[in-house]
Amino acid sequence: ANQNMPQLDLNNSDIPSIKLSDDFQVGPFTLRDIYTVVLNEIKANKYVKSMDIDKFLFQLRRGDDHAVIAVAILTIFLGFIIYQGLSIIFSSPVQKKSQDQKSEEVEEPDPPRDFTIEQLRDFNGENGKPIYVGLKGEVFDVSKAADYYGQGASYHCFAGREASRAMARLSFEEEDLSNTNLDDLGPFEKSTLEDWYQKFKYYKNYPCVGRVSTPSVSRTFTFAELAKFTGTQTPVPEGRVDSPIYISINRKVLDVSYGGKGMYGEGGPYHLFAGKDASRALAKMSFGPECFVENTDLSDLTEKELKVLSDWEKKLVESRKYPIVGTLGTD
Repeated sequence: ANQNMPQLDLNNSDIPSIKLSDDFQVGPFTLRDIYTVVLNEIKANKYVKSMDIDKFLFQLRRGDDHAVIAVAILTIFLGFIIYQGLSIIFSSPVQKKSQDQKSEEVEEPDPPRDFTIEQLRDFNGENGKPIYVGLKGEVFDVSKAADYYGQGASYHCFAGREASRAMARLSFEEEDLSNTNLDDLGPFEKSTLEDWYQKFKYYKNYPCVGRVSTPSVSRTFTFAELAKFTGTQTPVPEGRVDSPIYISINRKVLDVSYGGKGMYGEGGPYHLFAGKDASRALAKMSFGPECFVENTDLSDLTEKELKVLSDWEKKLVESRKYPIVGTLGTD
C-alpha cells in the first residue's frame, strides 16, 4: 500500500513556504525564534483552522503536501514544548541563580603587593590560603597546580618560599630553601633557574601576585625622617612593587607597605598614619590632631589605653607581620 502512496515533491512550487517577518534578520535561530515561527505557522495552517480531523487524516494518508507539512510543524512544536517542560522540571533554581551571579560578577584579582620572606611563608596552600612560590624576586600563584605544590605533593616544599636557589640546584634541602643568595650559582644552575622562571611566567602562565624582598636595614628615625615615608615617594625602590610606608607604634617603625597599601596608602582609611607616630592615636582610638604630637612619651596614657596600644602592636607585628625597619628617636 505504501508503494501507491504519492511521494512528497520538494520541488513542487505549490508547497507553502514559511514566511519570516521583518523582525527576523539573517543569522542563527534561537529556540524562541523557532517557537514564534512554528506557532504562527500553525495558526495560519488551513487544517488547523478548519479542525476537520477526518479530512486531515484522509489527506495525510494520501500524502498530501499540506498535511505532511502540518504534521512536521506540529511535531517540532510539541517537541519544543516537551523540551521546555523537562528543562523547568529538572533545572535547579538555586543552581541557575548561582550561575547567573557568577556570569554577572567579574572577579577582579588583587593588585600586586610586596611580600617579606616571613609573610610569604603563610601562602603554602594550608588553612585555606593560596599557594605562592617566589622565583627571581617575583611571586607566582600556583594554586591551580596543587597536584604538584599542594600539601603532600612532590614540590610542596617550594610552596610559600622564595625558591630560586633551591629550584636552580634541584634541591629539597632546607639549607637551600631558606637561602635566597644566588651569587654563588654556577652556569648550569643559573640556566636551570631561568628555565623554571620561563616555565612559570610564560609556559604555565601562573599569575604574578607581587614581589618578595628584604626590608631596609634597621635604623633610628627622627620625626622628620619618618615623615618622608608616606608611600608617595618616587622612584619606587628596585625590586619593590610599592614605595615604603612607615608608621611608628610604641617607638617601633614598621613598613606597612608590605601588604598594607590598601589600608595605609593614599585613599586608605588609615593613610593619615603614614609617616607618623600612631601610638597615641591607636591607644585612644582617636584621629584628632592632638594625637599626632611629636612626642614619644606615653606616660599619661591610662592602663586601658596602654592595653589597647599593646593589642595593636601585637596585631601589626605578629599577625600582619609588618617588618620592623627601625626605632623612633626621642627628639
